[in-house]
Amino acid sequence: MRAVMCLGAAALILVGCQQKPVSPPAPTQAAAETFKGCTWQEVTGKTLSIWSYACGPQSSNIHLVADETLPGFGLVSGNATDGMSYSPIIRTFAKDANASIDAVLPQIRKLSPGPSTASCTLQPAEDPLNPDYSGRKLYELAPTGEAKTKWDENVKTGGDGTPPCGELGVAFAGDRIFEIMPDDAARVVYIDYGSEIQIFDTTTLKAVKSN
Repeated sequence: MRAVMCLGAAALILVGCQQKPVSPPAPTQAAAETFKGCTWQEVTGKTLSIWSYACGPQSSNIHLVADETLPGFGLVSGNATDGMSYSPIIRTFAKDANASIDAVLPQIRKLSPGPSTASCTLQPAEDPLNPDYSGRKLYELAPTGEAKTKWDENVKTGGDGTPPCGELGVAFAGDRIFEIMPDDAARVVYIDYGSEIQIFDTTTLKAVKSN
C-alpha cells in the first residue's frame, strides 16, 4: 500500500513539472477575414521568426519566406506558369546594443539611394496598425530642410511622387517604418507595411536565440 502511495506522489510531481503547451498567437480579425482559406503559421529563419499566412492558388500562392541575405523576410507570390515575384518586406540592421537607432542611418542611406537621401534622417512615425497610439517607438526615413519643404508640397498637391529618400523612405503610398527590436537592442528592423492588410503580423516578430 505504501509503495502505491509513493508511486502516486511521484506521478503527481512528474505531472506538475510538465510544461503547458504554448498557444500560437491569433491573427487579427481583419487579417483572418482577408485571408480566409490560408494557413496561419510561424515562419522561422536563422535570426528571426514571425507569424504569417501562407495562401494557395486562390490567393496567388502568396507567402512569406525567410531571407538571410537581408536578413529578414521576403514576400513571394505567383506560379511556375505565369512567373513568380519576390519583394523584400522585412530586413534588419545591426548596431551596438547601447547605441541609438541613428547608428544604422549610414547603412540605411546606402541601401536607399534617392534624390535627397544624403540629408534624410530617421524621424518619429505613427504606427500603421494603430495611428492613435501603440506605445511603440517607430521611425520613418524622411527628408529635411529644403527637400522636406518640397516633399510636403508634393504630398499636398499630388506633384512629383519620386520618393526623396529612396525605396526605404517616405512615399505617396504605403508605410515603411524602422524600430529597435524589443527583444534585441542590437538590431533595428525595417518593415514595409504597404498600403493594404498584410499577411504577416509584426507584433509576433522576434529574434531567434542561438543555443
